[in-house]
Amino acid sequence: MKQIYSLLVVLITLFLQSCQNNLTLPVPASRNYQQDIAVLNDFVDINKTTHEYYVNPNKKSTALSYLTNTDAEEFNAVNPVNLNSFKQSISQINSLSGQLSSSHGVDYIVMITESEIYISQTKGNSPVHLKRKLSDDRMSRSLIATCNITDYKEQFYINSSDYIETVIELYPQSYKNAAWAFLVTCRVGYNGNKELASVLFCGVGFHINPSFEWSANQGNDVDWNFEVINTNGDAHIANLNFLH
Repeated sequence: MKQIYSLLVVLITLFLQSCQNNLTLPVPASRNYQQDIAVLNDFVDINKTTHEYYVNPNKKSTALSYLTNTDAEEFNAVNPVNLNSFKQSISQINSLSGQLSSSHGVDYIVMITESEIYISQTKGNSPVHLKRKLSDDRMSRSLIATCNITDYKEQFYINSSDYIETVIELYPQSYKNAAWAFLVTCRVGYNGNKELASVLFCGVGFHINPSFEWSANQGNDVDWNFEVINTNGDAHIANLNFLH
C-alpha cells in the first residue's frame, strides 16, 4: 500500500512540475476573456470512456438551441486565442485524469461541468463508497471543518464516523473559470487496519456547491485521515467543506 501511495504522490508531483507554469493563461487578443469562457463552458462535454473533457461546438445547451442558431453564433464569435487557451487548460486536466484512470491510480475520478457531475469508480476494491449528495439532502447539516485547496497540502482528521459529507466551494476567479483539479486521499479504518483511498476531483467552469457522501465499507465508527493536494499551482481554487 505504501508503494502505491508513493507512486501516486510521484505522479501528482510530476504533473505539477510539468504544468504549473502553463496553467497561467495568456492574455486574450481582443474580445473579453471572461465573456468567451462563459460561452465555452456551455459547450464542454465529458468523454466517459477516456475520462476527458472536450469542447463540443454542436452541443445544445437549451431547448431554444434546437430552434435557433443562437448557440452556434455565440460559439463562432469566440476569440480564437481564448478558445486555444481554454483548450490548453482542459488538456492539462485530461492528461492527469487519463493517466490516473489508465493506471488505476485512484479509486474514483469525479468529473464536473456546469451542468453535469460524473462519478467513475476506477478501482473495484475501494475501501470507500462515494456518491453524489443532492442539495436538499444536506439542508440540516452543519459545517464542522474546511480544507483550503491551495499551494500546500491540507490535512484533516475525523474519528468514529460511518460516513462523512463534503461540499466543494469553488472560486472560479482563481482558475480563470477554466479547468481545475485536486486530489483527495484518505486513510479509513481503525488504528491497526487503515486502508488508503484516493479521489481525483476535476472540473471545467463553475458548478454550485457539488456535494458528496463518503461511506466506509468496513462498517460503523471508523476513523478518517484526509489529505488534499491542489494541481492548479498556488491558486486557492476551492474549499473542501466537511459537514456533520
